[in-house]
Amino acid sequence: MKKFFIIAAAAVVALAACTKDNADKTAYDNSRLINFNTVAMKATKAPIAGTTYAYNAPAFGVFAYYLADGNWNTSGANASAVSYMDDVEVAFNDTKDIWAPSDTYYWPLEGKLTFIAYSPKSAATATFSNAGVLTLTGFTVNTTVANQVDLLYSAIAADKTQNESYYTDSGNSKNSETAEGDKGVNIQFKHALSQIIFKAKTADDVYDSGLSFKVDGITVNAASTATSMTVTNPTTSQLASAITTWNSPSTNANFAVSSTEFPAAANTYLTKTLSDAIGDALLMIPVTAFAGTDPTVTISYTLYRISDNQDLGSKEVTIHFDDIDDVVTAWEAGKKYEYDLTIDLQKIYFTPSIVDWVDGGAQPVDVPDDAS
Repeated sequence: MKKFFIIAAAAVVALAACTKDNADKTAYDNSRLINFNTVAMKATKAPIAGTTYAYNAPAFGVFAYYLADGNWNTSGANASAVSYMDDVEVAFNDTKDIWAPSDTYYWPLEGKLTFIAYSPKSAATATFSNAGVLTLTGFTVNTTVANQVDLLYSAIAADKTQNESYYTDSGNSKNSETAEGDKGVNIQFKHALSQIIFKAKTADDVYDSGLSFKVDGITVNAASTATSMTVTNPTTSQLASAITTWNSPSTNANFAVSSTEFPAAANTYLTKTLSDAIGDALLMIPVTAFAGTDPTVTISYTLYRISDNQDLGSKEVTIHFDDIDDVVTAWEAGKKYEYDLTIDLQKIYFTPSIVDWVDGGAQPVDVPDDAS
């Protein structure tokens, strides 16, 4: 797994004294190459776990603004800022073993650059304003959960003048193609979506009585699938949930987290201990608060007698998320939520009663005085 990334940005004519088309690249010191060290903030296809943006992760997009004087203003527009990199695609170069764009870009000789990035580049249409607002539009959460992508955006890297030291990680190799392969602009990605997983177990008393379950399916219903988001001058210390703003009307859809029997092996069932995650991790548009009937989760399961694997019937239940929000009150960007299902049964009890004697009538009997 490689976490070090190289990209280069075009020298402005006024600063470089030659154009990108006719520049003699050997005239530049390799130390002026703009390199990127990209890290995914801890919790693409499926959710990225950990902090490494691996070499096989998707291509990402980069923006940069150039300021000849002063520092980047995080509270308003930067009127004198000049666009330096405009949604540049960065993909992994197998030949050079680096992350790089199709063109080569360099550090200016004076002034400062401010960067921001997002991933995957193919997942949305992006803009970045001189006020530090990154806007992603046209993003769609795939209803096939296994094909969902982990939408990321980076903390802003403001007022950079040269490559910096890479994050320390002895388990990953450094770029080998440049003299400055051990340095780069530190870019830290944040998750823009919420991650949802489900686990399940059988209630203790049910399992102890010799019964257990298989989960037949889990579906999240009427959840948001498409919208747009903005983020303004995000920093490395801010939680994604505090700074992402999801905009515009969204459409709703159902997401089949699991549609196959779990546990899958024959004659195996849920135990009294929580299972591994059931199905695929679900990536969802954040929800600020649960209310009404949107969204819900439908869980179907089958009961078995463990001793002889006798099927004792199936059931399907639908639960409103606002009915199970004593701990998880919302789905916030960048946060992973685990729903722990305990499947129980109604115990068999008895309510004894007696059918009262029914009056069968009174039979009069005359007893004769000469009876023997």
